[in-house]
Amino acid sequence: MNKTKLYPLSFKPVVKERVWGSESWVLSGLEDDASIIGNGFLKGNTINEALEVYLADLVGASVYDACGDEFPLLIKYLTVNEFLSVQVHPDDKRAAEMHHAYGKTEMWYIMDAKPEARLYLGFNKEMTPREFYAHCENETLPQVMHCIKPKKGECYYIPAGLIHACGGGLTIAEVQQVSDITYRVYDWGREHNPETAREMHLELAIDCIDYRKHIPSPTTSGVLVDSPYFSVRLRELDRPGEYDGSALDKFVIYLELEGSLHVESEGIAYGSSGNGCLLIPASLDYWKIVPERKCSLLEITR
Repeated sequence: MNKTKLYPLSFKPVVKERVWGSESWVLSGLEDDASIIGNGFLKGNTINEALEVYLADLVGASVYDACGDEFPLLIKYLTVNEFLSVQVHPDDKRAAEMHHAYGKTEMWYIMDAKPEARLYLGFNKEMTPREFYAHCENETLPQVMHCIKPKKGECYYIPAGLIHACGGGLTIAEVQQVSDITYRVYDWGREHNPETAREMHLELAIDCIDYRKHIPSPTTSGVLVDSPYFSVRLRELDRPGEYDGSALDKFVIYLELEGSLHVESEGIAYGSSGNGCLLIPASLDYWKIVPERKCSLLEITR
């Protein structure tokens, strides 16, 4: 066991341009896209390289036992100008069978939404695979999905198997399992243009979709999501606060939504380096959060 003491970690963001906008990956445990640490003596190492050395000291015993040397989350900011494809993600069982990977359950926190923004989430009636396939063929799939006018401050939980899309001017904080498996089933006509066409996955998707009627129910305060894969709480801070994590034995991530903050540990201040994200290792017992004026953030753990 490495005895060098861990500290709050910041990371170098990776921006990925998409046909619909862009993603800023602020913390990733994906093997080929693992986040690079941006501060302290671990600077230049990936999060997974640090995990291989520090084991449970970094993520906590229960998390390490479950996930091993791969950091279990992928956290992003999304800038969604055009529409994402209508898509679905496989669960752990399906992803392991088909891709030797984790499934993808995620959540979207709406940081900003233009009046014309829309979110499509689940079916608005009971469906069958045959009906779903026909709507895909006829390009009428959005007609049988819930169409929501999302509002700033709403959080939507998107379990594996739930069909979804969004677009029209959104800024989103996304927390998800460490997976990048997406099955696209409809792409708003872009699939017919050679310049914008992307691979579609209708045959793969049809067996992993939840065909039940879905009732969207956003959360807006307190614990936004509490799932087997991640727990997310919304915090609003206007003054410094001290935290005791000695009994937690889990990592904690702070993801900035509005305003900024730094964390103080043993008299040293640690900022997010413009990334918006700080990770508190499981072995760190005490720390202080100091907001710069009023600050809202997501507190994320597993």
